[in-house]
Amino acid sequence: MERKASARVRVKEMPATPAIGASVPRSVSKTLDDVDGFEQITTDFEPDADLYRMTIAEALDAGKPLMVVFSTPAYCQTATCGPQLGVIKEMKAEYADRMSFIHVEVYDNPHEIEGDLSRAVISPTVEEWGLPSEPWTFVVDGEGVIRAKFEAFTTREELEEAVTGVLP
Repeated sequence: MERKASARVRVKEMPATPAIGASVPRSVSKTLDDVDGFEQITTDFEPDADLYRMTIAEALDAGKPLMVVFSTPAYCQTATCGPQLGVIKEMKAEYADRMSFIHVEVYDNPHEIEGDLSRAVISPTVEEWGLPSEPWTFVVDGEGVIRAKFEAFTTREELEEAVTGVLP
């Protein structure tokens, strides 16, 4: 038996998130200097301090390419935030001498959530970037222009292709 279906798709004229080719928001994202410990800045079970050392604005001022990932490993709705952050950490180990890497936790108060998302406060940086979901990964060139962006889990191969396009 053959069945037919149809659907309407509404495409926005402008993306909610920063567009490829646009300048990245000069966000003053939270760093380890702003908190008393990792539990106040990330839900990552094995945090890498290097991902929380500088703000997005500071990374842009360094003039190097940047990869920034927005994710919440402990509370991810798609269960891909932790694995995505793992890929970012692997790439940081290889490319940190040529580009900056930053993780922004989706929630501004991860230490207060305690498994109850009704207590969660969205990070001001996530709001500034207009992100409707998680995870998101952006690849930014040394001039501060977004050259690639990825919603949901993205493979290392896809990210490396974007990275090779921004490395000097």
